[in-house]
Amino acid sequence: MLSPRERLSEGEVQRRHRVVRDKMRERGVELMLVSGVRFVASAGYVRYLTNWAEPFAGESLIFPREGAPVFCARTAERAYLVEHLLGMEAVVGSTADVVAGILRQRGTKQIGICGLKTMFADFYVQLIKELPDVEFEEMSDLMDEVRMVKSEEELRWVERSAHLGDMAFHVFSSLVEEGCAESDVFVEVEHLLKRYGAENTYFMMAADPNPVPKFIDLAFDHYEKGDLVLFNAEIAGPGGYWTQIERTLSLGRPSEEAVSAFSVCIAALEAAEASLRPGQSSIGVYAAIRSTIEQGGHRMGLHPGHSQGLDIFERPIINGKDDVELKPGMVIVLHPHVLMPSGGGVWICETYVVTPEGYRRLHKSSRDIVVI
Repeated sequence: MLSPRERLSEGEVQRRHRVVRDKMRERGVELMLVSGVRFVASAGYVRYLTNWAEPFAGESLIFPREGAPVFCARTAERAYLVEHLLGMEAVVGSTADVVAGILRQRGTKQIGICGLKTMFADFYVQLIKELPDVEFEEMSDLMDEVRMVKSEEELRWVERSAHLGDMAFHVFSSLVEEGCAESDVFVEVEHLLKRYGAENTYFMMAADPNPVPKFIDLAFDHYEKGDLVLFNAEIAGPGGYWTQIERTLSLGRPSEEAVSAFSVCIAALEAAEASLRPGQSSIGVYAAIRSTIEQGGHRMGLHPGHSQGLDIFERPIINGKDDVELKPGMVIVLHPHVLMPSGGGVWICETYVVTPEGYRRLHKSSRDIVVI
């Protein structure tokens, strides 16, 4: 695990504060209460503004448009670490009454909340009881707009995570064999990734002639001849930035049905790549994937993509509803899922960076089905 100064420069912290405050001025927001917990999909709001990688549930950040932010830590030890490792003001206590007391002293009558989905319900209920004259407004979209475009410093960490993804697939494909336990393979892969600095991993797999994806807690089967094997690895590398890679393996020659579905999957990914450039819409990328799959005579499974960063699931979401103009510096994960008539489905996944000229694919691993 890297020290805070190794994973984020002071200049980058100040850049983030400046850009977020510019957005606050545009929206007329004087103060935000930012929530976040230590989980793969919801730590990023607090971490983005603090460089604090391990926010506990209930901890929050009071982030004013002018002046220094204040971190509300659960314990005195954590407040001490925030102050001495991050150089940020911290108070002991993250309960609603403590936070309300600080907000009351500031006299702000309108407060934006960032991360309402990660805020405990009892905390929020108690907070609005403590501050009956304050108007609270959910403003996670303000932070989403800032976080969608990554800085050069952020992109360097993204690329390191992508490198670990290629490493993980190389090791995984060398270990999979008939009779081997799924859990044994993934334990070995995770051990290697942690040795090379990964902060976190999130695996999904499938092994069956008609594969249905499952998460690592269900890795109780053994690989058998005839299995079509899905490898999915979402990896937060040394700097905490996620990337995702999905590949397909087959124990023995894959069925004609699987090969046909997989060719449609690849075609859908390539069609999306043609739309992956500045000025295009995230809805257009979604439409390219869906239309290619349907024109190929198949049905699409799960939504085919999203962004990643400090969280495993960030905007824009490639779902046909989140209409976002693509800009250089955005990280886009595309994972078209093609269902097979007999059941299950096949996947392919790549992580990209949108560039001024188009896109850059971060993973180097071959997309072909690996036959074991």
